[in-house]
Amino acid sequence: MTRQVAEATPPTRNRVVDAWRVFALLAVVYGHWLAASVWVEPDGTVRVLNTLEWIPYAAWATWIIQVMPVFFFVGGYANAKALDRRSTNRRSWLFLRFRRLFTPAVPVVLVWVVLVLVLRNFVSDDLIYAGTLNATLPLWFLAVYLALIAVAPFTYAMWKRIGPRSVLLFLVLALTVDILNLGFDVPGVRWVNYGFVWAAVHQLGYWWARRENAGTPIRPVHGLVLSAVSLGTLILVTSVGWYPVAMITIPGGGPNNVTPPTAAVVLLALVQVGIILASARRIASWAERQRNWRPIVAISGFMMTIYVWHLTALSLMIAVGVFTFDGRLLSLEPGTTWWWLSRPVWYLVLTGATLLLVLAFGVFERSIRTAATDRPMPYVAAALVLCVVALSGVAFVYLVNKDSTINWWIPVATVVAAVMVGAYPRLRRAAQ
Repeated sequence: MTRQVAEATPPTRNRVVDAWRVFALLAVVYGHWLAASVWVEPDGTVRVLNTLEWIPYAAWATWIIQVMPVFFFVGGYANAKALDRRSTNRRSWLFLRFRRLFTPAVPVVLVWVVLVLVLRNFVSDDLIYAGTLNATLPLWFLAVYLALIAVAPFTYAMWKRIGPRSVLLFLVLALTVDILNLGFDVPGVRWVNYGFVWAAVHQLGYWWARRENAGTPIRPVHGLVLSAVSLGTLILVTSVGWYPVAMITIPGGGPNNVTPPTAAVVLLALVQVGIILASARRIASWAERQRNWRPIVAISGFMMTIYVWHLTALSLMIAVGVFTFDGRLLSLEPGTTWWWLSRPVWYLVLTGATLLLVLAFGVFERSIRTAATDRPMPYVAAALVLCVVALSGVAFVYLVNKDSTINWWIPVATVVAAVMVGAYPRLRRAAQ
């Protein structure tokens, strides 16, 4: 089936978008897996470390491995293309986009509720808390991205009116929040930047789409200039101490630019945007070859499933390593030569575990009904808000507390949102 879909790809499709989306997904998955440095010491003590805690120059390395701006940038491009179609019914488009992205997340929440109820009878509270938090961590992206989709008709209309100044507007708002937070220590204000920072990056995707629609694609040299200038500015603002260096949370590593995001993330996004635009022609030529395009199509068909389950695979494999064979499977000290040599095997095991989860739960992504909704706008709005609230609860309030008690309003909100948005494959298939 993958081969048929690949061969049927229309020539007008921008394969660069799909390619970079897959590249970014693989970077996230394998980056998360590499970050797990779990060590069962000879006396049986379990040390759960993050590789970034002990590698040299970790904060600077995060500039390379932080790829979340890519998702927001190409997402903005895809949303602009959809909203430009004259046949697009905005209400149905919003409803279907939420269904498409929210559905794969539902089983993750419910499966972990069941796991917590079972495991807390014989597993320590701290391990349950760490495992659940680790496994459900990716849902923060969905919460923010769905919120951006909800307001996309408005932000795209803003782009049509004021163009690149809309990016500048969100950047100024993000800088204002940074000043209030870093300069005046206003409590809680920093969390607002989850909206302003990622909205600025999302607007950049509109820019790419509009230039393509106008038949004036960005020249590669301009992409390189954008990347170089942005990188220089980012080095400047971090070197003088205006912003921290780290673009990923490093346990014990002090402040970072992503939890919540700062305006420095927009600079990193501009570096990546410049690279994407500068390499677009070469990536497009590479993706035109069927032997390269087919894997992209295959992975794209299960992107959300892979994304939301890859850390569950990690948590489960760590549990197996800790609780079997007296922990000998995880007895290599992180950072040693043998530990590094064992990483390919670690990747193979986790890839296999993730594939099994994809086989089990891929139906939530592959069997999504595409029929337009006839629900009234108040119903659609309520469903969209509840989806974002449920995912935000998982990502920022957490599904479980440190004593292994479940925040029951989160799974309840998830189930109600799933019913409202139609996130249940079997019933959807029966309705077709």
